[in-house]
Amino acid sequence: MKFKTLNIIIVLLIMIFATQNSYSQDEENKWVIGLGMNAIDFFPSNGIGQITGNFNGFGNELFNVEDHWNQSGHPKINISRHIWKNFSLDLAYTRNKIYNIGDMRVDDLSFSAFDLSVQYNILKDTEKFKPYLSIGTGYTSIDDKSAGTFNTGLGIKYWFSDQFGVNADAAYKYAELDFPMVQHFQYSISIIHRFGSGRRNKGHGTECFE
Repeated sequence: MKFKTLNIIIVLLIMIFATQNSYSQDEENKWVIGLGMNAIDFFPSNGIGQITGNFNGFGNELFNVEDHWNQSGHPKINISRHIWKNFSLDLAYTRNKIYNIGDMRVDDLSFSAFDLSVQYNILKDTEKFKPYLSIGTGYTSIDDKSAGTFNTGLGIKYWFSDQFGVNADAAYKYAELDFPMVQHFQYSISIIHRFGSGRRNKGHGTECFE
């Protein structure tokens, strides 16, 4: 199966899943928005070694921040909605500048990405700490080159009040081999805000907020 076809199937499944649970969305009405910073790392992604300088396989020098991470202060913006039980749907837009592709130095390439993912919250909804797993798809552009990606990741949210919290996450974004330099790890940390979190009181026809 071609990767682009797989991307289409994933998006369709997400849309169907969200539509089937629209009643739950209306009842719980839980939204989260986030704004933060991100970093991009190509080195440990197991792309072409001649480009990245990584000849030792996937995950090599995963935490070599100084030599390989791209951090330009550009934002990551996301919006999430709870859809059913421990599942949420998340849409994110990321901007950055690329000056390291592994060990290779480049001239500030523009980076942008749209990503759509399903998040599974591991702990109960009452917990302040909310670790989660994510899977989804996206579309990444680096200067004049673009490719679809298949994304997997993990993260954790910490709610320090009823409305505000912090989210930290890491994702591996895989692309087809005809454009291997787009394979990368993406890290982000954001301030998050939840709103409209309430449940309808069916008996009285009103909405009571938590």
